[in-house]
Amino acid sequence: MDMKLITRILEPAMFLLFLMGGFAQAKAQQMDTLSKKQQAIVPIAAMTAKGDTEQLKTVLVEGLDAGLTVSEIKEVMTHLYAYTGFPRSLNALAAFMGVLDNRKAKGIVDTEGVDAAPMPEDKTSLELGTEVQTRLSGAPVKGGVMDFVPAIDYFLKAHLFGDLFGRDNLDETCREIATLSALSALHGTEGQIKAHLRYASNAGVTGEQLWQIANILKDKVGMREAWRVNQVLSAAFERKFPMAEPIEDVFPRGRISTLNYFTGDVYNQRLVSSDSTTLCQASNVTFTAGARTLWHVHTGTQILLCTAGRGWYQEKGQKAQALKPGDAVTVRPGVVHWHGAAYDCEFSHISVIPNPAGNKDTWLEAVREEDYIKVNSK
Repeated sequence: MDMKLITRILEPAMFLLFLMGGFAQAKAQQMDTLSKKQQAIVPIAAMTAKGDTEQLKTVLVEGLDAGLTVSEIKEVMTHLYAYTGFPRSLNALAAFMGVLDNRKAKGIVDTEGVDAAPMPEDKTSLELGTEVQTRLSGAPVKGGVMDFVPAIDYFLKAHLFGDLFGRDNLDETCREIATLSALSALHGTEGQIKAHLRYASNAGVTGEQLWQIANILKDKVGMREAWRVNQVLSAAFERKFPMAEPIEDVFPRGRISTLNYFTGDVYNQRLVSSDSTTLCQASNVTFTAGARTLWHVHTGTQILLCTAGRGWYQEKGQKAQALKPGDAVTVRPGVVHWHGAAYDCEFSHISVIPNPAGNKDTWLEAVREEDYIKVNSK
């Protein structure tokens, strides 16, 4: 048979198969992405936990515009009192009331949604909660703290997983998204985040959707919250994302330095300028993770006052010294040295230069990558 004729016959079928493959791929990608409503729950839950009611009002508007009903948002905040406490939930609900009143005054009609149906009559809260907790955990939860304080075991099963998770106006997937997002805003909750990664997975949240939660936290809430989830995710999935531990600067961060004295990005903000009476210069220097100075030397003294994060200071021929907030380093005149951040955390210090007019710098070679890695591996 003529090959041109064969091609002409097969082309429509091949094109159809191509289209079907594209549709299937698009469908799979869509299923592996949080819905707009689920995405909107992330910052609402995190801001509720943080107690940042002003930012909460902004993300509440975005949530309503994304299609969340009034009932669903109220249920998120009600659900979270078990994790963040009544004060956070009550303050969030009061802020939500204000948002709704403001939108109503503008003529915006928000969808109320449905209230939770009555709890099943054939099961007690304890029975229902035990079923829900076991299903989400993947196994019965017992031992440890549960045996040490049986009342906690009862309240978790009967009230949290029975009375709250048992309410049907917010599904288990959304409840776990809200729980993870809220826990990200609370210090010291890495253990609970790890547990709820498993719960969320058993509730139908995919691995890619869990990473999406971390990205939404980064974009909408804060680096600290995103980092907290990212760390647990990286360990759980044995997958390292390049997300360094953020810090909270005590002083303004300033602008990225354009001087060729550093490896990586370094911010500099002058705090004190020298004059005829001060005779001293002070700057806030913030190193992004992995950033450091070149080897250099001063003709006068330099004082480093560490304020945030984790870093390193090393003199030529000497062992590197780990730095943390509260540490102070006096760099003597003529000593060749470098200083900067740890590879996985930002770092800030105040650089104090006495008599800057007579204190000159000489910048030398960069710290070798293999030497920097060796320092950080200790």
